[in-house]
Amino acid sequence: MASPVPPGTAPSNAGTASAVISSAASQASSERFDLIVVGGGHAGCEAALTAARLGLHTALFALNLDRIAWQPCNPAVGGAAKSQLVHEVDALGGVIGRLADATTLQKRVLNASRGPAVWALRAQTDKRQYARQMLQLLQHTPNLALREAMVTGLEVESAPGGGPRITGVRTYFGSVYTAGAVVLTTGTFLGGRIWVGDRSMPAGRAGEPAAEGLTEALQALGLRTGRLKTGTPARVDRRSVALDQLEEQPSDADGRFFSFDPAAWVSSEPMACHITRTTAATHQLIRDNLHLTPIYGGHLESTGPRYCPSIEDKIVRFADKESHQIFLEPEGRDTPELYVQGFSTGLPERLQLELLRTLPGLEQCVMLRPAYAVDYDYLPATQLNASLAVQGVAGLFCAGQLNGTTGYEEAAAQGMVAGLNAARWLGGQEPVIFPREGSYIGTLVDDLVTKDLREPYRVLTSRSEYRLVLRGDNADRRLTPLGRELGLIDDRRWAIFTAKQAAIAAEIRRLEGERLKVSDPAAAAVEAQTGAPIRGSITLADLLRRSGFHAADLVTHGLADAALPQEVREGAEIDIKYSGYLARQRQQIEQVRRAEHRPIPADVPWAAIGTLSAEAREKLAAVRPLTLGQAGRVPGVSPADVTALLLWLELEQRRQGKTVCEQSG
Repeated sequence: MASPVPPGTAPSNAGTASAVISSAASQASSERFDLIVVGGGHAGCEAALTAARLGLHTALFALNLDRIAWQPCNPAVGGAAKSQLVHEVDALGGVIGRLADATTLQKRVLNASRGPAVWALRAQTDKRQYARQMLQLLQHTPNLALREAMVTGLEVESAPGGGPRITGVRTYFGSVYTAGAVVLTTGTFLGGRIWVGDRSMPAGRAGEPAAEGLTEALQALGLRTGRLKTGTPARVDRRSVALDQLEEQPSDADGRFFSFDPAAWVSSEPMACHITRTTAATHQLIRDNLHLTPIYGGHLESTGPRYCPSIEDKIVRFADKESHQIFLEPEGRDTPELYVQGFSTGLPERLQLELLRTLPGLEQCVMLRPAYAVDYDYLPATQLNASLAVQGVAGLFCAGQLNGTTGYEEAAAQGMVAGLNAARWLGGQEPVIFPREGSYIGTLVDDLVTKDLREPYRVLTSRSEYRLVLRGDNADRRLTPLGRELGLIDDRRWAIFTAKQAAIAAEIRRLEGERLKVSDPAAAAVEAQTGAPIRGSITLADLLRRSGFHAADLVTHGLADAALPQEVREGAEIDIKYSGYLARQRQQIEQVRRAEHRPIPADVPWAAIGTLSAEAREKLAAVRPLTLGQAGRVPGVSPADVTALLLWLELEQRRQGKTVCEQSG
């Protein structure tokens, strides 16, 4: 944890927008709270719940209480790197994982054939049930009040040390609510405008109004704002889709959960997803009508998410691909709506149905909701501290898409950080700073507040140079002790945690101590499975270190207790099997630190370095940095990319040295 950051100097234009900022002393207050959270999305819910659990009299303001924790895009939680965030939030006492477990329609493990550093749990959730359960949780949380209102202004006074201090909020209809601090989690609603083709209207998302005034309030405080874009595909009626003609994608992870609390585990009848693909007709229709989309037609200039492109972006950027995979995913048990994953578009509504019907299985489909794009105001997070407090504005914190991120998981993680640190700021305590080497939460926040990001940020495993140690399975080991120290983990959860860690430690001791002799009945079967002989005897730990042999195989061969919980067996296996890789990664990290000033040749063929992410290759080729340290500070270049670049430079140096020797010989 770091020392509290004192309020900065008042911006020169602070207080100039009297329409959106005023002195709290001049207003009549209707209610007083310790903390006000503005926005009822995933960031706002986690922020409000965290603060309320820490004893603060907290109010959560939402434009529509019936859309609390709504999932306006894909109703899914988790995925690559995102699941690590969900596990981490849960390890600290947050709720996104618990609700995802309770409302799951389908679960899958992504990257299961690879190492545990990139394993990812992804759950398709019931969007209505998820929102309903979150609302019930909020309504029954002590110290937490819900209010439906549009917050349009910030109440400000001069802080004792100079500079502005937030003292509350003002609503569209003129009510003033005072508070010691405010957390803004406004999502896509600030100045939001949705687009379908060249037609647009003010809205935070379809059917809900945009939020007015707060952008001007932030600007009047001297803060920079910008515009970003995201989008969502059409929804179709599953009854109109020939699902029997499509590839079925069943649930394959029903026994796995996001939460570390067994009391939160809910197993229900899974629902299958289905897979279709774009066709030549799809691609031609898009090419013929690109000029009618808001981006390619020049109507919209906001930057969209690189890792979740529209279907027209895919067709343009990957012109050599003949087809793209499309997933049909259910939105709930009591609705016929299917989410057409991978098929967001900005085409006019009159063309969208025609486009959908070019997909196999959807030739007769009925479109229930059209696709649309939404652009909105955001606050570049380089104006925030690592506590998510706004620099130079006492009592103001920001989280979620307002900070330039995309995704429910990124929002939830930021909400917890902002709610926690707002509570600590009000209590005169030091902020909690999450280091990037300790969590994906830390990686996310560090990237946001240090990199000049110009497009919606999505967490990726490649963004962390510490991903071997920042796994989903050990998120509780890394963060639950901190959650306990902060007052976010109760006695029951702490008992569950300590029992699990004791069981893992005991299993590791057993595996290191017990040996399988060549004369034992199971030896021949183990040798046949691993393809390697047992010479005399071998510890069960060394057996686990053999490629392709896992803890589940120990159970199969009668060498482990089948009653031992899966998370205990896997935890022990990962600790044993990957100990060498972890040591090697720490060494590589230290090498990167020492190589800060290492020069980079001017003729590096960036496009040919396949170990770099596509984004890093693009950005580095444009900037052409002179040193490794400079490369690491290029927006879009992750620490993992720096490691890959360092290794490439080492190999290139050796290759060139070998070539010189051969020529001189």
